[in-house]
Amino acid sequence: MSHENQPLPLRQPLPYNRLTPDFRLQSASGAFYSREQFRGRHGLVLLFLPQAEPASVALLAQIKALWAEFLEINARVLAIFDAEPEALAPLAQTLDVPFPLLADADGRVWRHYTGEPTRGAALFILDTYGALSAQRLVESAAELPEADEMLELARYTQYRCSV
Repeated sequence: MSHENQPLPLRQPLPYNRLTPDFRLQSASGAFYSREQFRGRHGLVLLFLPQAEPASVALLAQIKALWAEFLEINARVLAIFDAEPEALAPLAQTLDVPFPLLADADGRVWRHYTGEPTRGAALFILDTYGALSAQRLVESAAELPEADEMLELARYTQYRCSV
């Protein structure tokens, strides 16, 4: 039996509606961020992005343009890169985004969230309590949803959390 034309299963690394793993990562500015510090206060959009991909930069610019709407629904964005904090500093300065760029150089947080040894790109939408509402695990940032779709996923998650 040949499997070469069989569709690949959609990878879903974390169970839905369950608390996601906490982490502590350093930002390009030197501050530390964790999932726990937002718990009970804000929904989260976690983006795992390859630093070298132009699609990563384009997506961050889209999110920056919609930032007021993310704030309006009480959602925050954390962009997590496969780089050292010092390597992210020029990117943070160039983009001047209102959310942190975090360094996961050793891939520890990536592996906790995805279960994958090889880096790609991923999106995780967490509700105010830190539970997973939506996720997408892909090969590159170009395959992630556009920023407006992320906003709608976060909006739906926050609405569900408030009723």
